[in-house]
Amino acid sequence: MNNTMESVLGITLLYFAFAGVGLVDVALFRGLTADYITHFRRNERGVLARGLLTVLGALLLIILLNAVAQGSPPDTPTRVGMQLLSAVVSLLLLLAFLIGYGALAWRLGERILLAFGVAEPAPGWCVLTAGLIILSVVWIPVLGWALGLYWFMLAVGAVTQRLMGGEAEVVSGDR
Repeated sequence: MNNTMESVLGITLLYFAFAGVGLVDVALFRGLTADYITHFRRNERGVLARGLLTVLGALLLIILLNAVAQGSPPDTPTRVGMQLLSAVVSLLLLLAFLIGYGALAWRLGERILLAFGVAEPAPGWCVLTAGLIILSVVWIPVLGWALGLYWFMLAVGAVTQRLMGGEAEVVSGDR
């Protein structure tokens, strides 16, 4: 019984953390988040491809840096430097996800709420709805994991595309 309560508490805290990140993204960086959504709407496959390449490149770099660190003698500046660089790349990948998560949650929540007949869903409600859906789905073995990975790559890809490709021009029919 105690393990069940701890699990429920953990999932609830995870939901609040993701909801908080999404709401902060939407509230503080509304223009930037809307730009990411424009990238999603225009070229979702391109965003996904950039996300895939970014994640694969980061993972390859982390593996190489850790391999160099393991091959170096203990307590040398090279080993410490490689481990530090590996940690920085990991943190940058996580930061890219967290920055893109608000736009991903806004877009996903908007699609869900529109499907249920909400005329013009507010961004906050979109983020809260998507947070529930995302956390509910990613626990499903295989299919949920694949969707979670897909959403992760989309969030990272939107940030990467914005950094590499510049701003997406907004067309009046996009909103």
